[in-house]
Amino acid sequence: MQGKFTIKRNTIKKVVKGSSSKQEDAKSSSIARKSISDEIHINIITSATVDTTYASRLYSPIDAEARRQNPYTKRKRHAVRNLTLKSAPPVPTAPKDPKEIKKQWLLSVIRTHLGLIDVPFLVLSIIMCAIGLLSVNSATLTFETPKFVIVQMFGIALGLFSALALSVIDYRSFISKYRYIIAFNVALLLITYIFGSSVTEGTNSNWIDLGIIKIQPSEFAKLFFIYSFAVHLSQVRDRMHKFTTVLTLGIHAAIIFLLVLLQRDLGSLTIFFVIFIGMCFAAGISVWYYVAGGAALLCVSPFIWSHLSEYQKNRIMLCFDESIDPLGTGIRYQQLRSQTAIGNGGIFGTGYTQGAVTQGLSDHLPAKHTDMIFSTFCEEWGFIGAVILLVLTSLLIMRVFKIALSCGNSIGRYICVGVASMLIIQVIENVGMCLGIMPVIGITYPFLSYGGSSILSCFLAVGMVLSVSTHMDNSFFK
Repeated sequence: MQGKFTIKRNTIKKVVKGSSSKQEDAKSSSIARKSISDEIHINIITSATVDTTYASRLYSPIDAEARRQNPYTKRKRHAVRNLTLKSAPPVPTAPKDPKEIKKQWLLSVIRTHLGLIDVPFLVLSIIMCAIGLLSVNSATLTFETPKFVIVQMFGIALGLFSALALSVIDYRSFISKYRYIIAFNVALLLITYIFGSSVTEGTNSNWIDLGIIKIQPSEFAKLFFIYSFAVHLSQVRDRMHKFTTVLTLGIHAAIIFLLVLLQRDLGSLTIFFVIFIGMCFAAGISVWYYVAGGAALLCVSPFIWSHLSEYQKNRIMLCFDESIDPLGTGIRYQQLRSQTAIGNGGIFGTGYTQGAVTQGLSDHLPAKHTDMIFSTFCEEWGFIGAVILLVLTSLLIMRVFKIALSCGNSIGRYICVGVASMLIIQVIENVGMCLGIMPVIGITYPFLSYGGSSILSCFLAVGMVLSVSTHMDNSFFK
């Protein structure tokens, strides 16, 4: 019995015949082979028949069988994309002009530096300056001259530029020259002692008259002291607990303290002392040295007291004995007017430029644009405004401490602690003076009080902190 296959699409049938000739067998075999090759393929592994006549691509046997058995599979016509070739962009070439090269380099450095600046800290400083400018404008309306606002605006502009310029300089560039900075600071204070003059009431001689303007060198001496003392602390940090080390640190500070005391500038002396204590505390000096220092301070207090004027002594004693000026018409008058202005502000204040005490002509507040600027602000903006101002100041100081904690270099940490200590004592003493709970010793409110030297020194301190934040040294070796 012979077999013959009849091939159709998707089917294979076997027809059995009793007999056939060899020619018929050969003919049928060729037809079968031709049909198989033209119409279907047989998978020899799965014995499946696969139609590849209209196949647009080749599939694996398993995928092809799955597509054949899936009734929802449809042939899709793919859209033909017309590709258009665009001209290639021009190849960038480096500038050949030396001036253009320097310009591109400078722009690149500026963009990189601006990306590293601590923006929240800088923005807080600018906000504080804006509040201070508004307060100075209101406090000086009765003077009928725009001089004070113009000077304050010029000081803010110069200070902001100086802060940004100082932030570019690496604070570690002058480490090897810190002794020269100490010598320069001593010379600056010594010149002030010799040629300095007083501004009001002859209480101190810490101003230098340059004809057009007057500057207060002690404002800048604070910054020189912060930097030089930070380097000194960093160089002796491995032997910090030795007596000789603490003695040299004390001599370093005592020279500056003595020169400030000779100027009879009690306010600056207080700031220098708090900066010294704060930086020593950050360096980890033993508490027993603080006890010994307190005992030594008690011993030299009669010497300090003897170098104060009678006016300054009464200012200090007034906090403990109001009988010095019972009627409040003399030395106690300023604090009484300050307390009246703060109380007049109430909860929400009297309104901008609407303060009765601030705008008073006959019974006004003395130094309302300098030492008593906080009283001026409280009268116009009330208790709510005072809280907001103190919160902004606290955020500014906290930002300085955050930069100090994130700095991996001990000098940078000490610089930030020194600046923060300076801001803290100025805020506490100024607010205390205005409230009448601390003696009036001529300390300004940072960024608020009028004064070119004050606002410029505050911005230079900002620049020192920004220099630390933009030149971080995050090494494992502290």
